[in-house]
Amino acid sequence: MRGDARALAAGAWKPALAVLVAVRVAIPLVALAASGDQLPGLPRYRYDGLTGDATGFYATSREFIASFAKLGKAGAAALVLAVAIAACACAWLVRTRRLPLHLGLIGAVAAVMLGVTIVVTQMTPSGAAVFGWPLVWSIPMLPLRAAHHLGPRIAFGVGLPIALAANAVTVVATAVIGLRATGRRGIALAAAAAYALWPVLMGLVGGSRAWGNGTWTVDAGLAMYTEPLSTALVAVAIALVLAPRLGLLGASCAGLCSGLGALTKLSNGFLAVIVLALVLWRCGRERALVFAAGALAFAPAVIAYWPKGYVPVLDNPKSFPQTPFSASYVWSSWHDSYLFSVRTLLVLVPVALVGALALEWRYALLVLGVPVLFNAAFYSFFANTAQHPRFLFVSLPALFVLWVTGATALAELVRRRRRAPVPA
Repeated sequence: MRGDARALAAGAWKPALAVLVAVRVAIPLVALAASGDQLPGLPRYRYDGLTGDATGFYATSREFIASFAKLGKAGAAALVLAVAIAACACAWLVRTRRLPLHLGLIGAVAAVMLGVTIVVTQMTPSGAAVFGWPLVWSIPMLPLRAAHHLGPRIAFGVGLPIALAANAVTVVATAVIGLRATGRRGIALAAAAAYALWPVLMGLVGGSRAWGNGTWTVDAGLAMYTEPLSTALVAVAIALVLAPRLGLLGASCAGLCSGLGALTKLSNGFLAVIVLALVLWRCGRERALVFAAGALAFAPAVIAYWPKGYVPVLDNPKSFPQTPFSASYVWSSWHDSYLFSVRTLLVLVPVALVGALALEWRYALLVLGVPVLFNAAFYSFFANTAQHPRFLFVSLPALFVLWVTGATALAELVRRRRRAPVPA
């Protein structure tokens, strides 16, 4: 049974989701407030400024802001004016009903991203392999940089609400995915609860080692890494394409989320191609073309940033392995993983497989299962997966829906057997 709009608007649904969102946001805030202290059920966290890849993301955000000046005052003003005129023209065409809303939305975003791409061409490499998170992070930084009030500590304060908001969006998206895939609010809320409590559950499932190498801070949103935004974008895209009747506006929004997701994390681009194929199969050519148009609105920025992101990183043996992909990494990627070790996989995978078998809507099974399997297979061959389980975080919302579906099916099977009459 599939979820519908009336189930999404049910009165008891919203308070439960609000509580789960509050829990997910409260966990990192409590850890931050108790910086340096050991809290029960959580790793010891101390704020030490921006560390690891966050320094590269911060530097790239500053470089993007500074690159406006490289265009010159006249050039920067002309660029902003041209983008504003193009976006306003799309809005006017939509308002006068000369352009459908979904095409106007894609057109406006494409205009903005073309302007962003022009600025990107002026940037110098700053240490970030991908550009999506630095771009989003730089937007609220812009007035602070103009007022000369920007530093790492202030940047952390600016980025933290964005990361926490992304995690909150993922909680809601996980619930919508569960409801639309199964039609059962209990499963939907349980899956959302699993994601909301994951910062605590990962220690129980994977042991204290699961918190290592910054895995916990990245998941909680305290590290200023790409994962919260990346996971939220992919989860929203999946929730949208699972709509009982996917409209053109929903297809365009799903495509836009997928495009920004690819700009945030390149492997999300492969997931977008998989989802596009499934949309084409289920909804036809028109929805698939709209989805593709939305995703391609971000393609110019992805292409323009490539020589400033991954190319310098690939050429640096200290930051990237000389042989990044190899079949020899498959065993260590899981056996030596900080989080997704054999212990964690035994907890998650068998029950999720039962959920896949129990899921009645085959399209939903493909939308949930195929991206999860591809993401796991892709990073199985990557050299750094064991040390950085965060690469697999994007699969968690779909995995939790499948796991809760499987746990529910097993519980119902046990209940039916207990109620079955005993033969004489």
